[in-house]
Amino acid sequence: MTFLAAAFLAGLAALAVPVWLHRTQSHAAAEKTVASLMLLRQVDEPLRARRALTRKALLALRLSLLAALVLAFAQPVLNFAVAPAVNQAPARPRLVVLDASLSMRRAPVWDEAVAAARRLLAGAPAPSRAATAADALTLAPDAAGLAPGWARLDLGQLAGRLNALVAALPATANGWRVDLISDFQASAMPERFATLGATLLGDAASELVLHPIRGETENWALESVYLAADRAVAVVASYADRPRALTVALTPRGDGDRNGAIAAAARAVRAVVPAGGRREVSLPLPPATGRDEAWQVALVDAEDALAADDRRVFARAGAAPPPVGVLADDRRGATRFLTAALGASGVNHVMLAQPPWPQRLGALIVVDGGQLPAPEQRRLRRHLNAGGGALIVVGPATERRGALPVTDEPVTPTPVAARRPRIAQPAHPLAADGWDEVTVWRALSMPATPTETLLSLVSGAAETTQPGVVAAAAGEPLLVEKRVGKGRVLVLLTALTRSWSDLVVRPAFVTLIGRVVDYLADVKPMTATVGEPFRAGEVRVLDERGQPVSGLGQARTRLSRPGLHTVHSPGKRRLLAVNVDPRESDLRPVSAEYLAAWQAALQPRPAKAAAPPTVQATTPLAPWLLALALLCLAAESLVANIGWRRAPAPTA
Repeated sequence: MTFLAAAFLAGLAALAVPVWLHRTQSHAAAEKTVASLMLLRQVDEPLRARRALTRKALLALRLSLLAALVLAFAQPVLNFAVAPAVNQAPARPRLVVLDASLSMRRAPVWDEAVAAARRLLAGAPAPSRAATAADALTLAPDAAGLAPGWARLDLGQLAGRLNALVAALPATANGWRVDLISDFQASAMPERFATLGATLLGDAASELVLHPIRGETENWALESVYLAADRAVAVVASYADRPRALTVALTPRGDGDRNGAIAAAARAVRAVVPAGGRREVSLPLPPATGRDEAWQVALVDAEDALAADDRRVFARAGAAPPPVGVLADDRRGATRFLTAALGASGVNHVMLAQPPWPQRLGALIVVDGGQLPAPEQRRLRRHLNAGGGALIVVGPATERRGALPVTDEPVTPTPVAARRPRIAQPAHPLAADGWDEVTVWRALSMPATPTETLLSLVSGAAETTQPGVVAAAAGEPLLVEKRVGKGRVLVLLTALTRSWSDLVVRPAFVTLIGRVVDYLADVKPMTATVGEPFRAGEVRVLDERGQPVSGLGQARTRLSRPGLHTVHSPGKRRLLAVNVDPRESDLRPVSAEYLAAWQAALQPRPAKAAAPPTVQATTPLAPWLLALALLCLAAESLVANIGWRRAPAPTA
C-alpha cells in the first residue's frame, strides 16, 4: 500500500484530543465519613457500569472517525500485479476441398461428401469457400451444384496446388483452415510418406484436417484394351475377394457404325475373372476398312461399385503406320521391358537383328548399341538425314565404349547416388506426370553440347515451388534431345535394367515409350487419359457431344471427359479415344492408422509461448475510508444519544 499524500498522516496526532477529553470527564466517586453503616441501605448501581461501557464505545468510535478522515486525506492506494486479458483468436475461415475424382462417383459417397462440406461451411466465418480437387483445383462459393469429375486425384501432388490456392485467397489475420474430404484411395497415395508431409501449408497458422468418406470397394474394371493383329485384347481387372464370370462385349462406335462399314452385331465373350487378379479376353475384329474406326469394349453385367470404368473406347487407324525398329543385342534380355511397353502402348515394332530392314520405319530405338557395325551406322544416319527420329538408350556396352552410337559423342559415368528425375521442360510433348516415383542409381553424363534437357536428375534441395518442375541447370541431364541432320535424336542416359533405375517397373515408363514413339515418328496419338495434358497446337478437339475441348492456338489443354473425341487439323480429321485412368478403379482406402499418422504429421508445431507480461493495477482506498468515517459518525451519534437514567443518590 502507498500513500499519495503522506503528509496528512501528521493529523493522526489529533487522536490525542478525544483521549484527553475522555480522561477529563472520568472522576472517582466522592467519599464521605459516616458514624455507622447500620443505618444505610444497600443500593445497586447498574447504570454506572453501563456509563463506563458507553464511554469506551464512544471513545473508540471517535478515534476511528478521526483516523479514517486522516487516512482518507492521505490518499492510500493498494498496488497489485494482474495478467492482461487475452483475447481469444478469431475462428479461421475454411477452404473445404472435395475430392472430385472418378472414385467419388460411387453412390452414396459423393452425397455424403457434399453433406459433410455443407456442415463444415454452415458455421464457418467469411470468406469461407469450397473447392473440388482432381486433375486441378476449382473454387466455388459453396458446396451447392458441385459434381464429381472423371479424372484422377494424386494426393502426393496436392501439396503444391493447395499452397498455390491458399496463397491466392484473401489474407486473413489467423490464416485458413483447409478441410479435405476424400475416400483416400490407397492408389492415390505417393510411394513415400514424406511426400505427404509437404502438404503442410506454407502459412504456419493454417491447418489441414482430413475427413475420410467410406463406401463400397468391390469393383471390376476394364483396365486396358490393346490391338493384336485382327483382334482386340481387353484386360479385365478384379478388385474383389471372389472370382466372377463377366460378359465382355465389343461394339462399334462413331463413324464406322453410322456408315455401316463395320458389322453392327456385338461380339461378346464370357470369362471368369479371378479374385484380385486379371484376365485377358480376346475379341475378334472384322477386317480393316481403310478408314479410322472406333470401338467400345464393355462389361455388360458387372453391376459393381463404380460403373464408369466398365467400358473403354479405342480407335483403329485406317492405314497402319510404319513399324518402329528396335536395334539391340538382346542376348541378355535387354529389350524385354521395352518390348512389353511397346506392346502395352499398341505400337507395331520389329526387331532389327538381321537384315534386311523394312523400307519405311516410323522411328528407331537403339538399346545399348555400343560399337555398331558400319552398315547399321550408315542406315541410321540415312534415317536421320531423311528427317526420321531415333531414341538412343545407354547401357553397359555404351559405358565401356565411352561414346554414343551414331553421334560418337563421349559419355562418362556419374557418381552412384539415388536421385529422382524431374521435368525440366514442362511444355514439351514428352512431359508427363509420375516421375516423382522413379529412382535412378546409375547414369552416364554427356559433355556440354547444344542439346535440350527434357529430364534432369536433381536432389530435393534443387526443387522449386512447382512440384516436378526444375530448371535444366538444377541437375544432371537424364533425357536430352538434339538435332542430327534433319532428324531428331533423344538420348536416355540410364539403362533399361533394374540395376540402373526402377524406371522400367514404373507406370511412367509405358507413358514415356508411347509418347517417344509418337513424337519421333510424328504420329498423332489416338488414345488419351482423362485429366492428362494434351498438346493441342494447331488443331481443334471436339468431344462426343460436339462441344469444343480446345481451340486453335491453344498450346495445351486437359481432357475432362471420357469418350470418343475428334481432332480437327487443317485438311485432316482423326479419332481420339479418351478413357479414365485405371488406377481409379482400385477403390480400397488406406488404413485408419495411416490417416492418423498423416493427420498427426500435418499439425503445425506450436511456437514456444512466452510468459504473458504482468500489469500493475492500483485501487484507491480513500472512498472506502470516507465511507467508514460516515459509518463511525452515524454510530457515534446513535451511541451518544442513547438515554440512560441518572443514578439515584444514596439514602440513609
